[in-house]
Amino acid sequence: MEAVISIIAPIFFIILIGFLSVRYAFLPQAAIPGLSRFILYLALPALIFIKLSSMELNEVLHFDYLAVYAASGLATFFIIVLLSWRLLQSGLVEAGVRGVGATMSNSAFIGFPILLQFFDDSLTQAFVMSLMVENIILLPVCLIFIETMQGKSESNGKNLFMVVLKRISTNPLLIALGAGLVFSVFGFSLPSFVGKGFDLLASAASSVALIVIGGSLVGVSIKGQWTPILLVAIGKLILFPVIVTLFLFLTPSMPNDLKAALVIFASVSMFSSYPIVCGEYGARSFCASTLLITTVLSFFTLSVLLRFFV
Repeated sequence: MEAVISIIAPIFFIILIGFLSVRYAFLPQAAIPGLSRFILYLALPALIFIKLSSMELNEVLHFDYLAVYAASGLATFFIIVLLSWRLLQSGLVEAGVRGVGATMSNSAFIGFPILLQFFDDSLTQAFVMSLMVENIILLPVCLIFIETMQGKSESNGKNLFMVVLKRISTNPLLIALGAGLVFSVFGFSLPSFVGKGFDLLASAASSVALIVIGGSLVGVSIKGQWTPILLVAIGKLILFPVIVTLFLFLTPSMPNDLKAALVIFASVSMFSSYPIVCGEYGARSFCASTLLITTVLSFFTLSVLLRFFV
């Protein structure tokens, strides 16, 4: 148990520091969006690019990993949608919003820092593959389902396609992913001073990301029905990793460290922009409350999970 605490406690300790810093105005809450953009547009892209550009392509892509993560995420989404629709008698748009919460992991701000603590090698390729699946498969499918259930017209459906395409093509993490792959394939290299500058940016990614998570929880109140909130939390923290584990029995050749990374990414709480992405469907308060509850519960569920890996 001591080994588990040594891995998980520093992560949530920094989240707590972020929360207290904003709560008591050591760090202005208005700074959190700027810090978040620093992570998403500078630090994490630099980290992804530096790691990928130095790897061989066959070290980056593992198709069993991609298939298991995508299949597990889609299965989780539709199971939560079905349970919400049939058992809780929710509308399909509401059910879709809940499915998003159970499916989209906070890979960048929580999953990757845990990987840095857990592995001597940070397994950047696992992080990159998770980002690919989340941004190219899971999130577009979830949004298309919700928009379809809203009864959008054919013209708006085309607009939705363009919106999803624009999100993917302008996502800085995916741009860094693509650039890193190009440099890896063709053997390009950066000037020394640029590479060292990227290393400095990358070194800030983990700690600042956790401060952002903590600061983002300030002011969030628990509003809404507990039953759907707990359904999403259980789906995200238990159902998703259980489905991943079951699929992993079908991939005996996958390296054990990639299997562990996959389960960890499936087990973390939902992405921090959940209230923003799904707020457009009238569920901002529900999403913020669910994000808070799930993030707190993830400390305990991750502590239990990591005992099996340590």
